Amino acid sequence: MLFRSADIALDAHTLTVNTTPAGVADGLLAHFPEPCGTLLDVVYHPWPTLIARHWQSAGGTAVPGHLMLLHQAAKQVELMTGEIAPVEAMRRALLEALQNR
Repeated sequence: MLFRSADIALDAHTLTVNTTPAGVADGLLAHFPEPCGTLLDVVYHPWPTLIARHWQSAGGTAVPGHLMLLHQAAKQVELMTGEIAPVEAMRRALLEALQNR
């Protein structure tokens, strides 16, 4: 079943994507259906977001935005250089940068 605004029905095979800036959708949690499936919350700082914590506490999977950012950057490196991106080195640098914020 697809997302329908009239009844907000989701099934266990749903991917829900939050693209709002950090904190913007927090006030909408009371209107969320029971979390199911996977949430891609494109926010990468602060992590976890309130929505991600809510999703995980209900047994859902929440994927942080920094992973999307990492893989977008890796693809850009490959497209610009023709070389395979050093994803693990990039991951370490990204996590270090996020920790130092």
